[in-house]
Amino acid sequence: MHRILRLLAVLPLAGCAPELAPPTPAPLVVVTQLVTPRTVEMPVKFVAQARANRRVEIRSRVAGALVKQEYTGGQRVAAGQLLHEIDRRPFEANVQSAKAQLEQARAKQGDAELAVQRKTTLVASDAASQKELDDARSALRSAEAQVQIAQAGLQRAELDLEYTRLTAPFAGRVGREQRDVGALVDAGSNSLLTFVQETDPILVTFRVSENQVIGWRRSVEKGVLAMTTPDELRVAVETLGGERFPALGELSFRAIEIDPATGTGEIQARLANPDEKLVPGQFVHAVLLGLTRPACITVPQRAVLVTGTSASVYVVQGGTAQARAVELGEWLDGDWVIDAGLAAGDEVIVDGIQRIRPGAKVTVAGPSAAKAN
Repeated sequence: MHRILRLLAVLPLAGCAPELAPPTPAPLVVVTQLVTPRTVEMPVKFVAQARANRRVEIRSRVAGALVKQEYTGGQRVAAGQLLHEIDRRPFEANVQSAKAQLEQARAKQGDAELAVQRKTTLVASDAASQKELDDARSALRSAEAQVQIAQAGLQRAELDLEYTRLTAPFAGRVGREQRDVGALVDAGSNSLLTFVQETDPILVTFRVSENQVIGWRRSVEKGVLAMTTPDELRVAVETLGGERFPALGELSFRAIEIDPATGTGEIQARLANPDEKLVPGQFVHAVLLGLTRPACITVPQRAVLVTGTSASVYVVQGGTAQARAVELGEWLDGDWVIDAGLAAGDEVIVDGIQRIRPGAKVTVAGPSAAKAN
């Protein structure tokens, strides 16, 4: 019996083999970027509207029958091109009448000059009184005044004749015709014939809030932002679909006061529009250029985990992934601007974060010294 017990004591018991330790997981392979502060431009986008650089109504300045219309509504016209003509015949007759009146006045002036000469000679020989000479001189002054009146009348008649031809004041695009040939027009309620607007260059206007201006000013004072002088600011224009126009606009107007009703001030930029891709009234995006942020830290959007109102990234420390809370700033060309939480030299994981847990062992794939863009 004792031999059997000793034999059982040395035999291994079934099911009581020692447990093996689980294998250590292999480090996760990740891609990282080194944080390198840099100066970046901070464009600010506004909803804006295009406006004609100049827009002038073409109105009749004299009354008459409209006999010519030398354009089609919507077409481009050159500076000085004839648009409308009013019946010139009555005004040509007025010019001839005014010329005749001027000649008549000049003839009377000549007679008055001769009368003064005669009276002067007679007074010298005591053949006429001083009063007669004074009366002659007075008549001469009256005749000279009549000549001036007649000259003014001729000038007015010639101006009225010029006003019968209405031309484009500048190159641009003409609007829809308001009156048909044969209609009677005048200088009052029936004076509007069409309009001409200049679209190259074209204006883009938008409004900036008082709070934005104050925020920029404070950021510049703190050194967070740098701004060129207002005269050096430029405006890029994009369609609402995101297509950017090649030309940059220069500021042509800045409001000198804030509208108390809206708390905003108007800004206006002028830019070339040779192909007339921008049309007056069109809504666009105006992108204000000239604000920069020195020592700015950015990371790709894919490197940021956003949960509710908080955001974080993973950084590599001692071969492990560590979560780091960050404060997000502006969205910039597919990157997040990081206001706080990262410093120069931090190694941020940009690919592979979906599989990472805090404290996980990681291996960096390839060089990890790429700058974050």
